[in-house]
Amino acid sequence: MLTTIIVDDKNTVNIFSEYLEMFGVKVVSIDYDGKEAIKIYKKYRSDILFSSLNMPQYDCIYTLKEIQDLDPNVKIAIIITDSEIFEKLDCLKPTEVFKPFDMKKITTLDKITQAKNTGFTVDNEKNALVSFVITETLLKIGTSTINEVGDRLYAKYHCYFSDCLEHPEYLKDVIQELFGNGSTAVIKTIREHLAEFEDQQDVKNFLFVISK
Repeated sequence: MLTTIIVDDKNTVNIFSEYLEMFGVKVVSIDYDGKEAIKIYKKYRSDILFSSLNMPQYDCIYTLKEIQDLDPNVKIAIIITDSEIFEKLDCLKPTEVFKPFDMKKITTLDKITQAKNTGFTVDNEKNALVSFVITETLLKIGTSTINEVGDRLYAKYHCYFSDCLEHPEYLKDVIQELFGNGSTAVIKTIREHLAEFEDQQDVKNFLFVISK
């Protein structure tokens, strides 16, 4: 199984680790800043390291360069935000660069997981896709919104974002409860992101239930 370490902020790392797990990637460690990242990599030597450039308490470029010195073959995927500058990455030459939950990069994760026998299945792909779209939509509203929707899903239904393809009615209920009349706009955004996959029956059913 492909293994990874994630270094990012608390709001992103837990959601992102859940997403990777659905792709059959085992998250062996998570960290919220770069201070312990070098020690963690020495311990686990994961197949790939996902890291933000926004590391509190420690210089991210220094951290990642130290890890590359330890293992010149390490695969590093950099998670960037709109405010960051690509020139910072010249000295690192990362394996991949992407924005948090950028749908266009799903194929990147797919290529990475194909490097080993991960147990990745079509069902996992669909669950991950829907979970990914929900997360991306809520992330645009705010990270606190992701946490609130996730907490309510679990409190009411013991359900995670990864369960919403099978139980779209749970997601619809929580979104309507939280956003009221504004839920229409949230659901519309989810529909737009999934429109190209509507020919798949389970995705079609998901969209039908949350929209009715």
